[in-house]
Amino acid sequence: MSRREKILLAATAVVAVIGLVTLLGDKTPPVAPPPRPAAGEAAKAATMLKSIQDAAMGPHEVAVLAAIDRKWREAAFYDRPLTGREVAKPTVLPRYSGYVELGTGRLAVLDGMEYQAGDPLDGGVYKVFSITPDQVVLENLGSGQRVTVQAEGQESR
Repeated sequence: MSRREKILLAATAVVAVIGLVTLLGDKTPPVAPPPRPAAGEAAKAATMLKSIQDAAMGPHEVAVLAAIDRKWREAAFYDRPLTGREVAKPTVLPRYSGYVELGTGRLAVLDGMEYQAGDPLDGGVYKVFSITPDQVVLENLGSGQRVTVQAEGQESR
């Protein structure tokens, strides 16, 4: 056996012995001394309880309790329209450079990638709706709005 193996076996044996001692050792839980109440704590608690019970509810407390049962507005704290929910319109549409027809199926080549009808584009904003040789129709996944992209060289038509 090499020196390294002997050191590893010795360390393993030490850990095993420590584990056995911990598991089989004394299992009686330590006993904590019972807490002693501080002088005057009971009197303070009694006076606080009495003052809470004697306090009369003001108009604010009555209004809060009455509002608990009523239905709250949808936008209770912010009544302006939220602008973050609108889908941002991208400034650049993909470039339609052609299509490939395989039997009954068509593949559109958009930005060098091939897509079938129904495939989502890489950006995750659009999906391919329909493919023709002259154009491809994309549908916005957020709003459902359709955008037509002409094939390269077909813009003037």
